[in-house]
Amino acid sequence: MNFLAPWLMPVVAAATIPPLLLLYFLKLKRREVPIASTLLWRKAVEDLQVNSPFQKLRNNLLLILQLLALTAAILAVGDPMFAGHRGVEKAIVLMIDHSGSMATDEGGETRLEIAKRAALKEIEDMSTDQRAMVIAFADRARVLCPFTDDKNALRRAVESITQTDAPGRLVEAMALAEAHSTPVGEVGVEIEIAESQYVVFTDGRLADAAQTIVQRGQLEIIRVGASTENVGIVNLDVRRHYEAPERLSVLARVRNFGTQASTRDVSLYVDGELKAVQTVQLAPLGNANAISQQSLAGPSPDGVESNAAFELFLDTAARIEVRLSGQDAFAADDRAYALATAPRPVSVLLVTPGNRYLGHALEALRRANLLGSAETWTPEEYEKKPTEDLEVDGRCKFDVVILDGHSTERLPPGNYLFFAGPPVLDDVRIRGTVSHQAFLDWDDTHPILRHVPVQTMVVFSWLDIEVPDQAIKLIEADNGPVLSLLSRDKRQYLVCSFGIFDEDRRHLNTTWVLEGPGFIIFLQNALRYLAGASTTGQVPPVKPGEAFELAVRPGPSTVRIYRPDGSADSVPVQRNTVTYGRTDRVGIYSISNGLPGNEARAVNLLDETESWIAPNSQLQIASGEVQQRTGKDRVNRPLWPWMLGAMGLILAVEWLIYNKRVLV
Repeated sequence: MNFLAPWLMPVVAAATIPPLLLLYFLKLKRREVPIASTLLWRKAVEDLQVNSPFQKLRNNLLLILQLLALTAAILAVGDPMFAGHRGVEKAIVLMIDHSGSMATDEGGETRLEIAKRAALKEIEDMSTDQRAMVIAFADRARVLCPFTDDKNALRRAVESITQTDAPGRLVEAMALAEAHSTPVGEVGVEIEIAESQYVVFTDGRLADAAQTIVQRGQLEIIRVGASTENVGIVNLDVRRHYEAPERLSVLARVRNFGTQASTRDVSLYVDGELKAVQTVQLAPLGNANAISQQSLAGPSPDGVESNAAFELFLDTAARIEVRLSGQDAFAADDRAYALATAPRPVSVLLVTPGNRYLGHALEALRRANLLGSAETWTPEEYEKKPTEDLEVDGRCKFDVVILDGHSTERLPPGNYLFFAGPPVLDDVRIRGTVSHQAFLDWDDTHPILRHVPVQTMVVFSWLDIEVPDQAIKLIEADNGPVLSLLSRDKRQYLVCSFGIFDEDRRHLNTTWVLEGPGFIIFLQNALRYLAGASTTGQVPPVKPGEAFELAVRPGPSTVRIYRPDGSADSVPVQRNTVTYGRTDRVGIYSISNGLPGNEARAVNLLDETESWIAPNSQLQIASGEVQQRTGKDRVNRPLWPWMLGAMGLILAVEWLIYNKRVLV
């Protein structure tokens, strides 16, 4: 047991006990009156034996009872607490989850509100020798109040926590908590912090919990929430057809995370206008007893998810929104957004020491309106050109770069087609040269080789290039791949092991460029495929909590970012670029003074862990001691009501004894 206000007890004791004792020390000053006999005054005679101002304190049951009653009252004033689930620690770290799933409605209030209320109880239950700090975490963690014994400061920190739509991550929050609770020292000064108690208020839906390590102290999980029913959009794919860019495909994947079967309408909106509606029927994920202990790993149970596919003609840029009908406890995953880019011709950079066949092929595509623009640089020019001539907004300014016989490390994020030379990567290397062999296999169902007559191709020699296992082999020979596709780090590499010319660049290495339109078809397929993600699809979406960059027109020093709720933030401009990171809500974030096609970003949750709102009763971490309890449990139980009840009982006994004596 400990007291939250021990300083008040001696003050109350000093003000009440001495006056009570003084009443029993004092004698009554009575007036003398002659009487005939004292036979009937036996009780009064006992009091008359004391005529001095003070008398000797005698054994008195009423006095003892009154002292006991005062003692109970004094203890009640000290606000005693009984430690229930944990002992008294000098350092407590309150870690409050405000990720997307904490917005789940639990009968009129959110899980975050329940967690904040439980954290405020923890603060109220702190004794005078305890200190605490407050950390709010979702995908990122922030210290809202460092270690302090100021309860008002701790309350303000807890009450300032607002809801986000970001996914929940515990590893960073745990590392931050341990960093602040680890003893540190200065020259000649040692700051000692007791072993900390880490108290996490969460529903347990933390994707990285299994990687969390508690190195010192104890982690206690206060689990909040009870709702299980939710249907959400877990994926949204927006693409333009690579052969007909004016055709836009929208594919939304919807999943049921609850215990009840559900039927929902999936609506497609383009620039705020309803375009199409599809109905999906979803089976339940599981029963109420087992749903909180299941895992999302592995294949999904039959019927719990469904796809809604839309096709429409759209030859301009547009804002795409997919909505689910109905209402459930978690609203953040009922909508998903995308920014469809306008279809535009592909821009190409050809890096070659001289290749008239590639040049003529690109010119033919341009004249047929299948290619927007094409520039030609020599390998020396490519390596010496300034960065601004090759890159814009952190990406290659050309949709596709064709490198003819030139391997290089200068590969900004983008799309690349290599002839007779691989990209300079750690796991890609040249093992030798292969001559006069036939192709053994090819994938003519792949868009790059569609309508390409590979069986008639004649190639005299090619490089034996080793590629990683994850590369897609489109054409293979006995010794390895001849044409392969590799995607990595926002880059696509289509590697053709042979070139149009031989090593001396004096004779043709293949008859492919002379035999009909096969080479032109291949080049068109390759350019469309490689450029599809960046020119004919959607602007890459952003996860809640992630920062994004936008290019702006030269001139202003600040621009305004308009948030999904209609509010706006002023953001400084640096080198005609702005960086914005307060993406805590899903929706469309737009910018004033932005460049055409680069004036907005879509923020989507699309996280199955967050959409699975059933509280996780089996949360486990990588290492460390963990205890779990619900938000309804109290750690410290107040004892002052019992003290006041005891005082009332003692006073009742004292009253009965007093009245019994008087009646006698």
